[in-house]
Amino acid sequence: MKRFGRSLLVLLPLAASAAAEPLSRAEAVARALERNPNVLRSLADRDSLRGRATEARADALPELSVYGSFQRYQDPGLFNSPNIDEFPPEFLQAFRPLASNLWGGSLALKQTLWSFSLGKAIRAARYAEQLGDENVRSARQDTALRTVYAYNAYLLAIEQRTVAEKVVKQNEVQLEMAKNRHAAGVATELEVLRFEVDLANARTTLLRLSGAVDLVRGDLNAVMRNPTDTPIEPTDALEFVDETAEQQQVVAEATASRPEVKAVAWNEKIYDEAIGIYKADMQPRLDFNGAYGWSVRDTGNFFESSYKKWSLAVTLKIPVFDGWRTAGKVAQARADRARVGQDRVAIETQIDLEANQAVDRLRVAASVYHAAELNVTQARKAQEMTDANYRLGAATPLDVLDAQAALTQAEFNRVEALHAHANARAGLRYVMGQDPTDERPQAPAVSAPQTQAPAPAGGGAAPQAAGRDSKEP
Repeated sequence: MKRFGRSLLVLLPLAASAAAEPLSRAEAVARALERNPNVLRSLADRDSLRGRATEARADALPELSVYGSFQRYQDPGLFNSPNIDEFPPEFLQAFRPLASNLWGGSLALKQTLWSFSLGKAIRAARYAEQLGDENVRSARQDTALRTVYAYNAYLLAIEQRTVAEKVVKQNEVQLEMAKNRHAAGVATELEVLRFEVDLANARTTLLRLSGAVDLVRGDLNAVMRNPTDTPIEPTDALEFVDETAEQQQVVAEATASRPEVKAVAWNEKIYDEAIGIYKADMQPRLDFNGAYGWSVRDTGNFFESSYKKWSLAVTLKIPVFDGWRTAGKVAQARADRARVGQDRVAIETQIDLEANQAVDRLRVAASVYHAAELNVTQARKAQEMTDANYRLGAATPLDVLDAQAALTQAEFNRVEALHAHANARAGLRYVMGQDPTDERPQAPAVSAPQTQAPAPAGGGAAPQAAGRDSKEP
């Protein structure tokens, strides 16, 4: 049964990976951007803003309409005259009301000749389109960052499981060695029992971390809008890429590139124009209205010159008093403009804070990785020396278990450090308003606070769930 259980632990991951689709980090981000509802919602919002822009431009263009009408009527107006009784009966008989038909067709033209709000409305509409583009870019960056964190969390869980598998194999070798020594009479039954307990604990940790891999894979699938049980075989790995950054440089790049900053700038321009638009309600306006067509009782007379009708009108409107309605709208627009100005201050402060955190996080993650890498080398060497001493009878089982535990913890720390540094690089690129999947130094980026995954009992590190609403890995 023990042999069967070991085989099952080996075969299950192999069976899952056999049907898994290879997927890189960039491909995962691309799929998330195609399907994520936040991105799709931002695209719909942008289309709505573009529709409003088209509507605003319509005021500068002529409005042309074609009308057709049919009316059947009878008008007894003459017979309702106060002195109708004074008319002779023959006259009344000749002018008795009769039902008749009236056909009409006309072309109407409306055009604003001058309005103080027209140019401002068109500019505000154009600014709104730019605002929609920046909102889309912001949603895409947030989704890309979230996907990168989910992908990295999946890699972390896989690496943790790999470390646990190595521990199980190592413990199996140590248990076999203890059994051979016990058979040769140079080891006690207690030594064998200790190795058996440690192997059982290692297998339990492996089972738990294997389950964690499935959970984190579900998070990654959820970000990409895939069924959560879809098998994935990542083609990228957690690798250390040396990268440095200066806070002032990051702040300057973020201020120039972040979609949130650009969105605030477009909002400021929109509200500046909105103030002028509301003021124009109390300023003169000049409009043109024209109509041309025919009105006939007999459809055969259509297009005859005697039945033509037309009209032209140029209207000048000069508002005098509207009960301070316009003043109220202008006050509201100015308050909104002041609010957007404060939004800019808040974003600039937030960018400075995020830049400081991103630079520090990258620096600390690099230092932790270098220390963890050195610690793995030393722990592996110590473990190899302890195993050799145990074979020669110069070390106790407790020494072997301690050395093995130290190496396991060192390898878990190294994997966590790789994960933290990968997220820190993506976070830095996000803060700078760039693409989180671009690994070039100082390239496209992302920002968000980052936390270390807690270490599980037994020397491992618990994989961290990805796909949360926050920007933290």
